[in-house]
Amino acid sequence: MPAIRTRPASRPQQKTFHELGEELTARANSLSSQSGPFVMPMLSIAVGFGLSALAGQLIALACWAGLVLLSQIGWAIKKSRIKRSPTIDWDSEASYEQDLLSVVPDVADAVAQSRTAARHRGYDLRVYPARCCCGHPEDACTCVMRWSAGTLPLAGTRHVILLIGDQLMQPANLESLRFVLAHERAHLRRTHMAAHWIRMTILADVAMLTGIFSPGLTVLAGLAGVLLLHVAVSWALELACDTAAAAIHGNGAPGYWALTRPVRRRRAAALRWWQRPLLLTLLLMHPPKAIRIRACAYVHKFSSALTDSDRA
Repeated sequence: MPAIRTRPASRPQQKTFHELGEELTARANSLSSQSGPFVMPMLSIAVGFGLSALAGQLIALACWAGLVLLSQIGWAIKKSRIKRSPTIDWDSEASYEQDLLSVVPDVADAVAQSRTAARHRGYDLRVYPARCCCGHPEDACTCVMRWSAGTLPLAGTRHVILLIGDQLMQPANLESLRFVLAHERAHLRRTHMAAHWIRMTILADVAMLTGIFSPGLTVLAGLAGVLLLHVAVSWALELACDTAAAAIHGNGAPGYWALTRPVRRRRAAALRWWQRPLLLTLLLMHPPKAIRIRACAYVHKFSSALTDSDRA
């Protein structure tokens, strides 16, 4: 009698920490991936407006409620699956931990402060060094993340990936690194996480409702209102993080702005004409540099004056 072959239980293929880090680095350096906050409300409003025009507001509203319900159910299922079968092999992160401990002690201490702050807020912070992914020579590299940092929460988990550019971790850029890490730590506050959730809700659910209840050309006014609200929330969050960082490490802010200016210019020059409108999407996420520089300078000057008066 032939042996009965049993199929092993299927398990989701896990990514290594390196694969996850490379994927997130490429996404953070891509302008197209940052265009979501610009495209999402337009699509949501267009869908709502189209459903309302074709089937009426009641049916369109029922479709909206069904989509919201399905998205919540799908989110709950995804979260439970991630808890049962993690999709990331976190044990493969050990080598990056050793690399961070082997760098300049001051850099390692600055990173350790961010990990401790994240742990106090209930997050498991994992650091990945963002390196070049464009393939260009050093003096022509367009990877902005190499001179910056970014906080990326993983959906359905308490894990947060902190991308830190390899150029930012150079000993000469220590003060800029401290400023940037203080900025990223501020993003992990509960109020900021809640505001981020509200912003994404506005871009998806509220935008579709705006399309459903906006007759005729008033849909354009609705789109403008949704985008303006999103810009206001995004700018307020970024400026709050900037000022929080400038209050404790404001002396590193001027160096950071100067450090990122050349690579941003190279990236803009390397874009084709049809890609350059994507730069407008950055305005939806971050305030203009001139506003951020002035805000940081004012807060640093004010905090320094308070420190001097306390010493006196």
